[in-house]
Amino acid sequence: MISRLSFHNKSLSLVIAAASAALVLVACGGSSATSALADAPATAGVMSVSGTITGFGSVIIDGVRYDDVTTKVSNDTNPSAPSAGTLSDLKLGMRVEGKVQDGKLNDVVIHASLLGPIGALDSTLSRFSIYGQPVQVATTGATPTVFEGVHDFNGLAVGDVVEVHGTVDATKAVVATRVERRPQTELSKGVRIGGMVTLLDTAAKVFKFNDMTVDYSTATVLPEGATPANGQLVIAFSDTPPGAGGFKAKAIKIVTTTDGDAFGVGGRIMAFNSLADFTVSGVHINASAATIEGGVDADLATGVIVGVEGTVANGVLKATKLRVLKTPVDVKASLKGQITDWVSASSFKVRGTAVDASAAIFVGGSTSDLGSGAWVVVTGKVQGDVVKADRIEFIAPPVAQVVKLKGEIRDYDAAAHTFHFLGFTLKLGDSVEYVNGSVTSLINGKRVEVSGTPGTNGLVVVARVEFLADLAPQISVVGGRVFDVSSGGFKLTGMAVSFDANTSFDGGVAADLANGVLVLAKGSFNPSTKMIAATWIEIIKADTMVPRVAGPIGDYKSQADFHVGGQKVDATNAAFTGGTAADLANGAVVEASGGLSEVDGTRVLHASKLRFLVK
Repeated sequence: MISRLSFHNKSLSLVIAAASAALVLVACGGSSATSALADAPATAGVMSVSGTITGFGSVIIDGVRYDDVTTKVSNDTNPSAPSAGTLSDLKLGMRVEGKVQDGKLNDVVIHASLLGPIGALDSTLSRFSIYGQPVQVATTGATPTVFEGVHDFNGLAVGDVVEVHGTVDATKAVVATRVERRPQTELSKGVRIGGMVTLLDTAAKVFKFNDMTVDYSTATVLPEGATPANGQLVIAFSDTPPGAGGFKAKAIKIVTTTDGDAFGVGGRIMAFNSLADFTVSGVHINASAATIEGGVDADLATGVIVGVEGTVANGVLKATKLRVLKTPVDVKASLKGQITDWVSASSFKVRGTAVDASAAIFVGGSTSDLGSGAWVVVTGKVQGDVVKADRIEFIAPPVAQVVKLKGEIRDYDAAAHTFHFLGFTLKLGDSVEYVNGSVTSLINGKRVEVSGTPGTNGLVVVARVEFLADLAPQISVVGGRVFDVSSGGFKLTGMAVSFDANTSFDGGVAADLANGVLVLAKGSFNPSTKMIAATWIEIIKADTMVPRVAGPIGDYKSQADFHVGGQKVDATNAAFTGGTAADLANGAVVEASGGLSEVDGTRVLHASKLRFLVK
């Protein structure tokens, strides 16, 4: 699967798609680089899963890979009124719940633990609080904290509005798996507080999160029919922040299980008495009969991260399998797709995630094969807002789907009619269309855009070669939550963007740029400043949010049937900007927004607007 870029209601996920290569969507399969990952159990019935997203290719939750072809995404920013989303809304480090059948992740709900302003910071302990709920940033262990909208903990400040995903530890603190800084304006949209229930008063319908009193007397309680209990994990939502009397919840979501359910859960052990009696993410577990992978029972203790599968009986998860996740090696950040937003070996993106491959080993290619459009599998570990790659494997593009690729010719063999770039071997077809040159123009170092079809032998059979100006800038479309805003630029995860008086703005003006604001920008990389020099910037404000995706078109069949970032799009009734329906094709970089509906079991984005960013 390729990189994804999406904005959707409060989930506001966003990933980057570079326009320097035309990317083609495919269903993600296996790879030798990801063979260490566990595959989802092919259960005949439905299994529920709860855990942390640790990679993509398809969706990887706590090191287990789930097929995302049929996945439907929802976001429970308000638990009583979850909003429909797209695959693009899923990001590294998010906590999710899902339903799995036959190895396919059919439904997934995004569950943030906290959304609110930072009240206190402890730089010594890498710890902060939101409405009194402590949050611990993790720099070690199997699931270190991922950041967006800020480089790392040191960039946070008191008063910053952040969304936090994580699990609760034995001290009742949320150990963050993801921290995303939001603009201050989003605080008016509502707050959520998660934690462990203590001092429950069922008559008055109040309980405490640490020192915070939560009143749920008029709240919608989910799941329907559930009641809170001391020691349970609960997420409480309201459209008003806590006051002197505590937090008046409008909805609460209780982490609970149902007898007879097949269930998988991942996270930190909150309390440990024995192999037959411990708790993970609010779920009581008996693993006395489980097969243990990645360690032995002596490794289990409070704070250890595990993944558990089994069946719920009498409120207890009777585990059949338990995976001990000690280090990032046990839950490698794995990304599979095409490289986008290429700047250098230490700065590019795969699946919307910033990657630094400066210290990686390479399989099937070398560092010179890196570039926008290369198909790779990245494995490594999360450090702040970047995946530090320890291994890059070059893989073949999807068979029988036309691909467009830009790069510099290497290893040209006139006799064999072959050349290389981006880790691919390309072979001239029987009838090649040449633009701005001829077959005699094929020389090493020449920049070209190639259209062709990959075969089962790994060769890309070339049908068209367009010769490009050697110094022509490569246009990129980048996006995310901004930070370190200045009068002439800002930073995004893994890159910097500059703007000037000639930059055009949509959705706002330069003065609207602030930490946490969501943007989409188009421009070219300036090697002298090492920045993307933006010619156009769109500011996406929370109050104008609609389901939206942006990136290269892939799997194009018709105006009513193509994909952007894994999301199926129907542009039959779209108003077009910067192009027409005739310009829709694999590789065109677009931004589409509209409404979502179910069509034959697939969630479809019915675009009311479609903007061409690069044709």
